[in-house]
Amino acid sequence: MLKGEFPLAARELSLNIPTLHPAETSQAFRSTLAGARSEFGHPRLTKAIHWLTVAAIVIAVVVMFVRDATEDRGLRQFLLSMHRQLGLLVLVAAGVRIVVRLRRGLADHAPGMAPFMRWAAKSAHVLMYGVLIGLPLLGWAVTSAHGIALSFLGSVPLPKLVEADSELADTLTDYHIWLAWGLLALVVMHVAAAAWHHFIRRDTVLQAMLPNGWFSRRPSADQASAAASRGLIVAATEHQVPEPRR
Repeated sequence: MLKGEFPLAARELSLNIPTLHPAETSQAFRSTLAGARSEFGHPRLTKAIHWLTVAAIVIAVVVMFVRDATEDRGLRQFLLSMHRQLGLLVLVAAGVRIVVRLRRGLADHAPGMAPFMRWAAKSAHVLMYGVLIGLPLLGWAVTSAHGIALSFLGSVPLPKLVEADSELADTLTDYHIWLAWGLLALVVMHVAAAAWHHFIRRDTVLQAMLPNGWFSRRPSADQASAAASRGLIVAATEHQVPEPRR
């Protein structure tokens, strides 16, 4: 190496290393860390469908309890129609949710979980989807068996699933009620599993489905370190200067 080559190389190298202002570095870190936290959540569409389904089920159950407590025929008929529409909404939401999950997949928010536990969780989800589809279909069949025309949101006519038959309607109603209790049991287990993940296992399964900012759990030290590294790299990339002319 010649005597004057090293200083020249050092000067060229120094030109390629950006000097980051502390405020810029802090901002890059905060924005990247926020991005790391958002990675824990499911897509907004998945969250929206999930909570829409929850709201529809809760309202549908409350509507039927109110209907049983009133004697007004007009109100009872209105509440029953409302219950049917909510059931159809759950059916549509479940179908969309399945399509979205098959096309986009689902991120793993419980790393390191035992294979048996993972299999049990997947089986419970499959069973939940089956009930969310089967329960509205049974209600639809009950309506058809009573000889009542059904339409979705009052504008989309739906075909009859079965012919009018009062005895069949009574039988299907019993099945509908039993499956509703089965859904309640699944919901209780689902909520208990989410609480177990959040408070005992302390992963991000529950946080991933909650709206942004609800019960937010801070990223772990490794995740924060990775976020910091990404932030510094992004900041450095954005502030690179052109290479000197030779």
